Amino acid sequence: MAVSKRLRYEILRRDSHTCRYCGASAPDVPLRVDHVTPVALGGSDKPENLATSCEPCNSGKSSATVDSAVVADVDATALRWADAMKQAAENLRQQETPKDEYRDAFLTEWNRWGTGEGEDRKTVELPGDWKPSIERFRVASLPVEVWGDIVDTAMGYEKVLSVNKFKYCCGIAWNKVTEIQAEARRIVGASDPSSADTLDMDDPESLALEAALLVCGQEWGCTFKGGPTPEGVAEFKKTAAEAVAGGRKLSHILAAAEYAVWFGTASAHEGLNHYDEARTFDQEYVASQVFDYCWSHASGGQEPSREISGLAWDKCVTLFKHGFHPVHVIASAAIAGAHLTTELHWGLLDPDALNAIDVQPGRQLSEDLWARAWRTTSATGSWPGDGDRLAFRESLNRVCGVGQYWYTDVYAAALRAGAYQDHDLGPHLTVNASALTAAGSPLGGGEI
Repeated sequence: MAVSKRLRYEILRRDSHTCRYCGASAPDVPLRVDHVTPVALGGSDKPENLATSCEPCNSGKSSATVDSAVVADVDATALRWADAMKQAAENLRQQETPKDEYRDAFLTEWNRWGTGEGEDRKTVELPGDWKPSIERFRVASLPVEVWGDIVDTAMGYEKVLSVNKFKYCCGIAWNKVTEIQAEARRIVGASDPSSADTLDMDDPESLALEAALLVCGQEWGCTFKGGPTPEGVAEFKKTAAEAVAGGRKLSHILAAAEYAVWFGTASAHEGLNHYDEARTFDQEYVASQVFDYCWSHASGGQEPSREISGLAWDKCVTLFKHGFHPVHVIASAAIAGAHLTTELHWGLLDPDALNAIDVQPGRQLSEDLWARAWRTTSATGSWPGDGDRLAFRESLNRVCGVGQYWYTDVYAAALRAGAYQDHDLGPHLTVNASALTAAGSPLGGGEI
């Protein structure tokens, strides 16, 4: 129900035609009747929820009726609530200001790089979750001034594809945070070991958890210039013990203690999440770099193109997501690079993961054997080119279509074809696998 003209006048008369928020009065400013708690938030039209407000405080104007008795005064709690709401909104705005300024400073550095001129200029696209990622580095006390050098380094490294530029920036920034924290530890010095006499020296788990707590306290002191709150200590102890009980390694808990402080949390669980993200990026980066190095070595110093390097990176990421051990993925990346192919499959036996990266192990091994034989007999020691590989795959597809050959037949034919620098498997293919051999080594049902 709308506030009647009569009630508006009563409110104005009750408040002596004076704004209850700032004290301004008529005729110096226009006055209106304002809901202290907005109707949308459950406020009523009762007198205790209505107050006189000047236009600067809440624009509008009122109407009046004849004189009558003074209505009930505005509820003091409602006024305090309104003030608290305004103060809370202002506090939130002030909290958001440094976040916005930090993100804007990063965005300015990022947008310095792009292609084209004028209206046709395009910048490198940022991922949808870039804002929370940048906020994490602000919380970790990474100076905004370093983003210029970080972005320049990432953008100038041509081997990193555009889609991976931001991830590469985060990797560099994370290293910067580590350097800052190491320097802070050097300045502060060692922690007070006075609590060591309360530890159970025969319990490795207890010792490790206490060490993690000390790391957390030291990082907190370096970052926030003071110790963590008792509530924060209790939270970290509780969540760290839960993580260990859940099977997390003690070494991970120690690392997570630093990550938790850097991202402004007392939870070891959240610290572990950030630690896992950083470790995953490091593993993906190492696998990609190993692939690039082996490719360059196999091709006589010619580095892989950005497209090839990016394709290998994506496949490494997929394999990590399927739970492969980093050693296996890195070894597979090394062998693929050494064979000048982006097909990662050596040493990887999980069919689901191989299907995720579009690899058929039997066929890929046939091509790898053919390519190795080709290179071995080549006068220059060179690997077959893209056109040669395409022709071989077409021949292999024809053989697969026949469906009467065992993999052992095809492997032998691939070796012979490669040794003769031939793309066609037909002249080299004979049905020579005995029933015993075939039964002992069938793949995909036995026939290719």
